[in-house]
Amino acid sequence: MRKSLALFLVVAMLVPVMALTAGCSGGSKEILIGNIQDLTGPNKAFGVAMTNAAQMYIEKLNAAGGIGGKQLRMISYDTKSDVNEAINAYNRLIDQDKVLAVLGPPIANMGIALAPISVTKKVPIIGLFMDEKATTDAKTGQPFTYMFLAQNSAGTQARIMASYAINELKLKKFAVLYNQQNAYSVSLAEPFIAYVTAHGGTVVDKETFLTADKDYKTQLTKIKKAQPEAIYMPTYPQEIPLSLQQAYELGIKATILGDNSYIPFATASNTDPKAAEGVYFPYGVDPADAKLQQFATDYKAKWGIAAIAQSYSGWDAFGALADAIKRAYAANKKVTPDMVAAEMNKTKDYAGYQGALTISPDTHRPVGLPMVILQIKGGKPTTLTQYKEPTQ
Repeated sequence: MRKSLALFLVVAMLVPVMALTAGCSGGSKEILIGNIQDLTGPNKAFGVAMTNAAQMYIEKLNAAGGIGGKQLRMISYDTKSDVNEAINAYNRLIDQDKVLAVLGPPIANMGIALAPISVTKKVPIIGLFMDEKATTDAKTGQPFTYMFLAQNSAGTQARIMASYAINELKLKKFAVLYNQQNAYSVSLAEPFIAYVTAHGGTVVDKETFLTADKDYKTQLTKIKKAQPEAIYMPTYPQEIPLSLQQAYELGIKATILGDNSYIPFATASNTDPKAAEGVYFPYGVDPADAKLQQFATDYKAKWGIAAIAQSYSGWDAFGALADAIKRAYAANKKVTPDMVAAEMNKTKDYAGYQGALTISPDTHRPVGLPMVILQIKGGKPTTLTQYKEPTQ
C-alpha cells in the first residue's frame, strides 16, 4: 500500500512537469513562443520589426480564441547582435522558459550558430537567417531538422538580382563590394559572382571590407579603375549609406545593385538622394501592393514607426509557425516541438505578404517565392516588376 501511494505521488508530481516541457500540451493554459532578436544593438531595426509584427499577429490570434482555446505568449530576449547572447537566449528559452518553438533572428551569423545547437535541443526555430548554412548541415548536405527559413535565401536573392541585371538590364561587366566578416554579405556576394560568371558575365573586380571599417574609398577607387557597368553591394543597414555616398563622391557612374536591406536605409536622411538615385535591388514585398497598405497603416499606428521588409516577412514567419501549431493541435489535441517541426515541413501555399509560402522538406527553405525588383527614383523606391529565381 505504501509503495502504491509513493508511486502515485511520484506520478502526480511528474504530470505538471511533463505538461510544461511539452510547451503547451496537457493542462497548460498558454502556448509559449520564444523570440530571439536584436532589440537594442546595431541591427535593432530588423529585430524590432520582426518582434512588432509577431506581437500584432499574436494579439489578432488571441482575440480570435488562440489555438485550441490556449492563448499565445511571446518571451523575448535581446541579443544586441551578439552571437553568444543569441545562443544563451535559445538555451534559456528551452531550459527555463519551456517554449514550444522560437521565432529566430534575421541575422545570418546567429542562425548559423544556432543551427547545430537545435540538433540537441530539438525545439524548432523559424526565422529570416538567409545564409543557407543556417538551414543546411554542411557536413551531411541535409537540412537541420529544427531550422526553417521564411523568406528567400541569400543564394536565391543573389541569383534573382544577377539574372535581372544580365537578362533585363543587359549588363555584362560587374564589380562586387562586400563585408568579408559578415555571413549575410558573403552569402549574397558568392552566389551572385557564381551566377554572373556562369551566364556570360564578367566580374572585373571584387573588393572586401571589415565590419569596423567606415571608409571604403580605397576599394571603390580600385573598382572605378576596373570600369564595371554595375557594382553589386550586398551590405548591412549601417554600411549602405556609407557605400552609396562614397561611390557618389568618387564620381562612379556604374549602376548600383543592392540587396533587400536597402529600404529604408538607402533613402534615409543621412544618404544624399543623388547618391541613391537609380539603385536597383530586390525586395520581399511590393510596397505598392494594396493588400499591404492596411497592415502598414495599422503597424505605424501601433508602433509609431513605418513597417519595413522584416515587418512583413516577420509576420509571415510567425504566421507560418502559428499555422503549423494549429495543424499539429488539430491532429493530436496537443502540441510538442517535434510535432511543430513536422508540420513546418508540410507548409504549403501559406498566404503571406511575400506571396504563397511553401517550405521544401528537402531544404527547409521557401520554393517558388517571388521577389519584387525596385529602383530608387526621385528619392523613393519604385516597383519595376516581380521576378522569380531563374531555373538555370
